[in-house]
This record gives sequence, structure tokens and C-alpha cells, in this order.
Amino acid sequence: MTNDMTDDSTHRLTVGHCNIQGGLTNLGKTCEIKQILYKYDMDILSINETNLNESIDACTLNIPSCYDFIRKDRETGSRGGCGIYISKKCAYNRIDMPSSIENIEAIWIKIKTHNLYICGFYRSNNYCSVDNFIDYMNECMAKLSKKKVLWIGDINIDQNNLSLPQYKKMDMALKSYSMVQTVQDITRIAKHGNKYTNTLIDVIFTNCYADFSTTKVLPERVGDHQAIMCQLLYKVSKPARYKKITIRDHSTKNIRLLKQFLSLNCDYSQILETTDVENASAGLNDHIQKYYEIFCPLKNITAHDHFI
Repeated sequence: MTNDMTDDSTHRLTVGHCNIQGGLTNLGKTCEIKQILYKYDMDILSINETNLNESIDACTLNIPSCYDFIRKDRETGSRGGCGIYISKKCAYNRIDMPSSIENIEAIWIKIKTHNLYICGFYRSNNYCSVDNFIDYMNECMAKLSKKKVLWIGDINIDQNNLSLPQYKKMDMALKSYSMVQTVQDITRIAKHGNKYTNTLIDVIFTNCYADFSTTKVLPERVGDHQAIMCQLLYKVSKPARYKKITIRDHSTKNIRLLKQFLSLNCDYSQILETTDVENASAGLNDHIQKYYEIFCPLKNITAHDHFI
């Protein structure tokens, strides 16, 4: 296989995840998420614990303009939920995976250019049992037989504690679909009283590991979870950090020439002679608008997301 990624406009498909612990309504945390997106050129970033509900409109969230954001809110309570940021340069479809299994928090997308199915999920111990999650995985994998699949999220089962009954159940389920867990380092350091726990609970399950170039635990974290990412040997367009927009050219020179023309060269006689105030006001506005459009023409610029 040829892995020529020398074109600056393309790179290897980059998929990441972070449990943000309710950060999506917090401006500071959303800025941290943006830094992860931009620093690692994330094509897809799965997030957990969005803590959103139907009363929170997506337009009020601090989502970068160069990304789509899809979400699945928890139906009960104030916590939980998951979402996925997707680069607008990434050709994808959202996939519906209907299930009667209760308390499943998962979003599916398909990367159309490479027929890769990605599930961003969150399994909370107090909300979804391991048995329910495995039943859901069985349903999905049966529907996606012989497809390339990647599950990414917080499983809340320590992958370093091989003696856990929950780990053994999950491991058996993965093996039955020839899937492996690719993350190898600690993803959460939490304080419980005077003790700290080091666990690996943020995971990537896949049946196409031969297509991976790397898996990493990142130094960045939002809350007490480290972000994770993987890159696959699929060539895709890099996500945009900037957006092309159209504005009026308000250069100092243009404004100076407009003021000069309006002051010295305009004929206001018809406006001054009218006895109808509303007509005079409308005429003056039209007059200024006409020359404003001439002296300050439209131009296209590339703007950073922070300035849009």
C-alpha cells in the first residue's frame, strides 16, 4: 500500500475522543476542545458527558464554523449524552441504528470515501449495564457484517484490570467480531478521598486495525480524562481552520474617498427641495447606500473561526 501523504491539503484520517464532563456549555472548556481540534487536525472528535438537553439549542454552543456537530442527549437527568464534531471537508452520512435496548448513548456515522463506520459512544456504570451495551454491540455488528467498524468512547471498564468480570465479558464480545482495543496508556487519573486511581477507560475498538498508523493518548484533557486519537491510512482532506466569507472592503483609503465624495461631489438638491420628511430620509439613505456600494465593494476573505 502506498502511504504518500505529502500533499499539504490532505492527511491521514484522524479520529479522536474526550470525555468533557459537561464542558459543552462552558466557554473555557469549549475553547480547550477547539485547541484539540486544531492542534491535531481532527477530522472527527467524539465527546462524552455533554450534559445537554432539548432546552439547549445547538446555535448557542461554541462550535467551530468549520465543523458539523451532531449530538444525542440523555433523555433523563442532567448528565450524560454524547456528540461528534465532524470536519465539513469530511464526506459522511449519519447512520440510524434503531434498537430497543435501553439506555444506549451512541451516534453512528459512515465515512463515505472509505466505507468506514464509526460509533461515538458513552457507557456510564449508573446508566447502562455492560450486558445492555454488549447486546447493543451484538445488534450493530450483525447489521454491519463484513464492514470496517470503529467504536470510540468511554467504556468505564478499566482495560488494565484483566480480572474484572466486566472486562472479561467485553473482551469475549470483541473477540467474537475480530475486534481489538488499541489504546494502551492511562486515560484517567481520578482522586477518591486521599487516593488516586489510574485507569484506562477511554477506548478504541476496531476490526480494521491493519489500517491504523497510530493510536495515542494525548497530553490534553478536558476534566480528568485524557483525550485519545488514532490515525488511519486513509487519505482525506485536512479540516479547515478558516472560513471564506464575503465582506465590504472598509479600507482606510476607501472610507476616506467615500467621505470625500459625499462631502464635496454629491448633489443633494433634490433631497433638500422635497417637503416630505420620509421621502427625504429615504432618498438620503438610498443616495448614501449607492455610493457606499461603489466605494466599498465586496471582497472575499479567509477568516479564522475566532473572528467570525
